Amino acid sequence: MSRIESRFEIQDVLFRYARAVDRLDHAGIADCYFDDAIDVHGGYTGDAAGLVEDIRLRHRTIDSSQHFISNVLIEFEGEHRAHVESYCLCFLRQERAEGAEAQDLAIIRCRYVDRFERREGRWGIADRVVVFDESRSVPVVDVLDDEWVASARDGTDPVYR
Repeated sequence: MSRIESRFEIQDVLFRYARAVDRLDHAGIADCYFDDAIDVHGGYTGDAAGLVEDIRLRHRTIDSSQHFISNVLIEFEGEHRAHVESYCLCFLRQERAEGAEAQDLAIIRCRYVDRFERREGRWGIADRVVVFDESRSVPVVDVLDDEWVASARDGTDPVYR
């Protein structure tokens, strides 16, 4: 496998992770990691299965989530290992409280510092540390027109059609 092919596969894992979190695709999140990977993710440190459960709990009141991945730098260490740094910008909107017009929107700037490995023909996350730069919360009023196609955090989202 060429370095170019490996780069695309690694970036694809990063992008699939972002979509899986945003659509609450728990199997998709787990699929980005190797079972023995350790993720240091804010208040959670542990394996991929535990991360999935942590996300399941933390995201139960989030009605909209978007993770943007950029500035992906990949440094290969041989044919089967790579050190990867990528920037992540997250928008996490809490469900509207009963009777409230505004919702809390968390805006988080962070970086994923990953060790990727290629095992059994596929690249995956072997270890991850999420390095946080900023987390802020702002009130927002969603003015999305009811006639527009809205995203869903499950298998009913148009991306799965």
